Amino acid sequence: MRNPHASKHILINSASATGIIPVVGHAEITALLQLVRISYRFGIRAIEFKHQRDFRGLRLFSWLREETRDLHGLALGVGTVLDANMAQRYIQAGADFITSPFLQEAMAAVCQRNEILWMPGCSTLQDVEQASALGAEAVNLLSGNILGPDFLRQVTDRFPHIMVLPSSGVEVMENNLRGWFDAGAICVRLGDSLFPKEAIAVRDWIKVETKVYGCLTMISRIREEKTISVF
Repeated sequence: MRNPHASKHILINSASATGIIPVVGHAEITALLQLVRISYRFGIRAIEFKHQRDFRGLRLFSWLREETRDLHGLALGVGTVLDANMAQRYIQAGADFITSPFLQEAMAAVCQRNEILWMPGCSTLQDVEQASALGAEAVNLLSGNILGPDFLRQVTDRFPHIMVLPSSGVEVMENNLRGWFDAGAICVRLGDSLFPKEAIAVRDWIKVETKVYGCLTMISRIREEKTISVF
């Protein structure tokens, strides 16, 4: 059953509060749970599970959803969803939001019908315009490292009512993050750059915690400096 408190606007506010939507993906359920719990412990309340493009992914997500019932206020979504049928299956399994690497009208309809936040991938202004017409309140810029902060600035200027998340190629480095937030991002999607594979492989959870905490601290400082510069 889906979290009744994870409305679209609450979810957007939760993601905006920390500036991060972590993307968790791993073949082992214990590692997945650790990544979610570490993120939650540092105040992150919107977390994305990476669909593995087979039914094992659906089983992993269902297990993860059940194991995180004790995490009050957690919005657990699913990303890299490729079609409307799979979106529907994940929503039935308890997904609070759906992200996809492209625009698909049928998927938009499924999410609208279930009152679920849908975040499609967009790479042009026309994509964002179409996403908005299909009811999207948030979009992913793909690929962020190719489009860059200047493109993000164009999108936020033209579509101020849509939350824009840079995705792919976003790095946990101050210059990189500063570029995105200075351009108008209120949140970024982070996967491997937030969760070092080598640390996960040896179960060095302290190193993972350090990376997550450092990223959150960096984003907080960047935002604070940006606010001060405005005044």
